[in-house]
Amino acid sequence: MGRGPAPLIMESVWDVYPDEEGGASPDSDPPRPTDPQERRKRGRDGDGGGASSSRPDDDVSVGGNQRGSRARVKTAGEYGPIAIASTSSGLGNASDATDLDLAGDLPSDTLATVLLLRTSFPPNLPMCPLVIKSHIYSIVSDRTAVDRQLEELNRRNKVRIIKLSSDRADYGVVLWEDYSRAVDGCKEGRSGLEKGLLDWFLGTLVSQTTHCYVDDSRIDSELLAFLRRRGESRGEALKAAKESCVTLLVRCGLLTRRMSMHGGYWLSIPNIGIFVKSLRAGRKQLAGIVKRRRRCEILQWDLEKMKLPKKTTLGMKYHLRDAIGSGFFDQIETTCGPLLRAANKKEKL
Repeated sequence: MGRGPAPLIMESVWDVYPDEEGGASPDSDPPRPTDPQERRKRGRDGDGGGASSSRPDDDVSVGGNQRGSRARVKTAGEYGPIAIASTSSGLGNASDATDLDLAGDLPSDTLATVLLLRTSFPPNLPMCPLVIKSHIYSIVSDRTAVDRQLEELNRRNKVRIIKLSSDRADYGVVLWEDYSRAVDGCKEGRSGLEKGLLDWFLGTLVSQTTHCYVDDSRIDSELLAFLRRRGESRGEALKAAKESCVTLLVRCGLLTRRMSMHGGYWLSIPNIGIFVKSLRAGRKQLAGIVKRRRRCEILQWDLEKMKLPKKTTLGMKYHLRDAIGSGFFDQIETTCGPLLRAANKKEKL
């Protein structure tokens, strides 16, 4: 069997392959097969878990109680405020006195904007607070500086960049403290080995990853090294334990398979599919409101007074900021206030 195409080295965290612009969501349903025999086979095999549908051997303890034992995910409002000093330490101790040296470690414009926008995230969503990049663009006009500063913050483990599974190239930004607490929340009801796996995932794998995905070769090699340190050395048992570890991380919502010929896994956060579903529904509703207007334009204060359907839990102001930051609207100053006009009347929001 011939080898597949050699993987390309991505120079930037924003680089993605053309065939994976939409990404994949850990909480979204996989595509349903149309063939009846395939549907029956899928029913026998179970949900597949997104990484591997094979079940580990009985002597492998990792992931043995995965079904029906998913830990409760905290809502965004339960994460509480984040101090500016804590964002300067990355993996270090946030209470260290050096963090209080504001003269040497003031947050950048992008980090300050992320801290500000974090407070406007809907508190009732069962996930950690997340800021989408289009919201940052709506406040900081220099988009090149935003991309550069976000990439640097991601490299220094002050934030974690998440690729969203929307219908366009969307990215979410999560503060490292929030991301760490989301990973720690997955430990509830887990065994000691599974807790050690989650500690390894956060402290070794993610903290040393500068992109928003992990290659198959890297996660395989580092997982095997982790399992050998834990005393697992047999060939077949080691392979089964590795697959079980990946399946556990996928079912926790921390990894999601890249639907691409290049393979690998996107880094993710638990329950992000709920957010993406609401984001896409709200965008569709907002685009419909504006495109039904004459010349596809509306005063901003008129639009802010409208309400979106209940299935869009993010609210009108949230989607309005997203549309402005993503360039869907052109803002025109008038004597009656800002006028919003669809930048491209044929473009989907």
